[in-house]
Amino acid sequence: MMRGEFQSYWTQTGTYESIVPLINMNFDGLKTAIITMLSGQEVKVRTKSYQNDMVTFKGKDDVLTSLIHLGYLAFDPQKQTAFIPNEEVRSEFLDAVQGNNWNDFH
Repeated sequence: MMRGEFQSYWTQTGTYESIVPLINMNFDGLKTAIITMLSGQEVKVRTKSYQNDMVTFKGKDDVLTSLIHLGYLAFDPQKQTAFIPNEEVRSEFLDAVQGNNWNDFH
């Protein structure tokens, strides 16, 4: 910081490696939800069924809730919606989906 150089640490964490497979699963419209959030919109998410682990995922809402708990998505409790909180995270989500050649993203 003293040299005026700043870099993103987000993709250098172990958690990033664990979420890439999650966002590539198409649990009942997960990819569509990710693309919707990449466009700047919010998506509805039901957080109550989440088991609070990185193993048991029953659907899109569990994956989105996990990403909320990990801090990769923000949550609006009034509207019960998830969204990408900032441009740094949006950029990393873009890299993740483009690197996996999502046909519906192009």
